[in-house]
Amino acid sequence: MNVLLTCVGRRRYLVEYLKAELNGTGMVLGVDNQRSAPAANVCDIFLLAPDVYAESYIDYLVDVCRTRQVSALLSLNDLELPLIAEHAQRFRDVGTVPVVSPAEVIRLCADKLMTARFAESIGVSTPRSYATLQSAEDALAAGCITYPLVVKPRWGSASFGIFFVESREELRFAHAYCARIWLQSKFARMGEPDALVLIQEMVSGQEYGLDIFNDLEAAPVGLAVRKKLSMRAGETDRAITVESGPFSDMAARISRGLRHIGNLDCDVIVRDGQQYLLEMNPRFGGGYPFTHLAGANLIRVLLNCLRGTHQGEEIRYQAGLELAKCDFLASVEAPAGQA
Repeated sequence: MNVLLTCVGRRRYLVEYLKAELNGTGMVLGVDNQRSAPAANVCDIFLLAPDVYAESYIDYLVDVCRTRQVSALLSLNDLELPLIAEHAQRFRDVGTVPVVSPAEVIRLCADKLMTARFAESIGVSTPRSYATLQSAEDALAAGCITYPLVVKPRWGSASFGIFFVESREELRFAHAYCARIWLQSKFARMGEPDALVLIQEMVSGQEYGLDIFNDLEAAPVGLAVRKKLSMRAGETDRAITVESGPFSDMAARISRGLRHIGNLDCDVIVRDGQQYLLEMNPRFGGGYPFTHLAGANLIRVLLNCLRGTHQGEEIRYQAGLELAKCDFLASVEAPAGQA
């Protein structure tokens, strides 16, 4: 079984986890549009790809899947997920399973306003959200929300363009500036030009990361939870694993309501015992290593699902395990003989 990781970038750990689980029974291929991708030199095969938005990008990936006999494709980039979902059948036609959720699920997760409305529809708490400046100011005047507030793009990732405001003047400035920088960013292709800024009440509390895993038919498999202790560049930098029980009801509602495929990386805040859903990312996220190293081997679960050997085993892991990320230097040259 050969597995392809697209936009492999810095995700060395996923390459290493997959290689360990395949254990010589297949190869891990990685593609990226930068030869200097830090994960390049740990892939069995690394290939230089066109830019995600190049017209030839999907044709290139389909050709790699066909010629390299790729059994499964995993996307690691929010910008790319809609493209893979849109062209999922092309990959299936060459014998590759695209481990990606349906296009409507990708759109819902990418749009933070749709995410908030989804949470409300399944009975999960979420910060009050407003798609226009006027609606937020009306809510302030009515006493429905109070400062401080959060201003952020409806479409984006890695904490891009987030502002915390404490007055009307700051709110209006942040709203205009957020729209401006979003339109100049790579995320502009993800959304619509109207109502592109989201204003939310600030929910302060302890933040958690949830890995909610569904099988390839979107049936719930299991859950792992980590308590975030520190963040860096929009990703969890230090965390401690915790028991999943208190979050099982929320996870079940999300899993069955969303019907995603594979892993779903969720951000949740707990305030005064109440759980609030912030965001959902339908892929393996930057917090997954904490889950994996604690024993919740979702890579093994995924491969068993692909092989048809998954028997519904319960996901178990060690709670109370505190871990921290660290930096190391990686060669920026692909291994000899790779394209």
